[in-house]
Amino acid sequence: MDTTIIIKKKKGHGDHGHHGGSWKVAYADFVTAMMAFFMVMWIIGLSDSQKHEVAAYFKDPFGYVKQASKSEKVFTLKGVPETKSGIVYEKPSSVKVDQKGLEEVEKQIQKQASSAPDLSVILKYVAMSITSDGLRIELCEGKGSVFFETGSAIIRPEAMKLIHRMAPIIGATKRKVVIEGHTDAQPYSGTSYTNLDLSCDRAKSLYHALLECGMDVNAFSNVRGLGSSQLKDPEHPLSFANRRVSILIPFKPLTPTSDGLPKDALNQEIQGAFHTDLDIAPIRPK
Repeated sequence: MDTTIIIKKKKGHGDHGHHGGSWKVAYADFVTAMMAFFMVMWIIGLSDSQKHEVAAYFKDPFGYVKQASKSEKVFTLKGVPETKSGIVYEKPSSVKVDQKGLEEVEKQIQKQASSAPDLSVILKYVAMSITSDGLRIELCEGKGSVFFETGSAIIRPEAMKLIHRMAPIIGATKRKVVIEGHTDAQPYSGTSYTNLDLSCDRAKSLYHALLECGMDVNAFSNVRGLGSSQLKDPEHPLSFANRRVSILIPFKPLTPTSDGLPKDALNQEIQGAFHTDLDIAPIRPK
């Protein structure tokens, strides 16, 4: 009689078989729900104008991005310095204090220039603003000659009076000042002298004028001419608004960490990213 032999194989302890992946789907749904919850809570906390900007994006994403690309900033956190590459980090208290200091310098220059009745006209062509680099003072030409004689680097007498009043205030900041010269895109005809030459010469003229008014030679880090490479009004390259010289009083340098962020700013970026109100800045046409 034939005997049937049955062989049973036992699975090893390390082979537990297939338990299924349904828990992964449930976990993914949970994470998605939590993300949606926090998004809703964030939107609820926005102002009406900010909600309008968010709604505009979702209604027409491509149109909004196209329009936003023309703006220097679209989304910014309050107190965050702007850079060419975008938002970097939460402003540490030292930067905020430094900004207030530069704002005070701006007020002093405005007050000093306004106290002279004969400078009331030329003061209309002075633009001062706090930028991501510091306090920028722009001496902008008008339809006629304002700060320099037409087509030359000779500073007009009225402009020298203004420089005399600004120089002590700028020198007292103890900052390494940068001077830049700019022109419009109208080229010189029949000569080897170019817009770049003119912008360099005007920047140097302002530099020497500030020295004559008492500023120290070591108070300057750079004196340069940029020609028409950085137009103030790029849509109208021949506009007189592009002819200007600027004085940049920079922020004090911050001590970087190994991550490239100033001390105390790294923690604020990590811990305070979701504790700061979000501003959606208006689109500014170029």
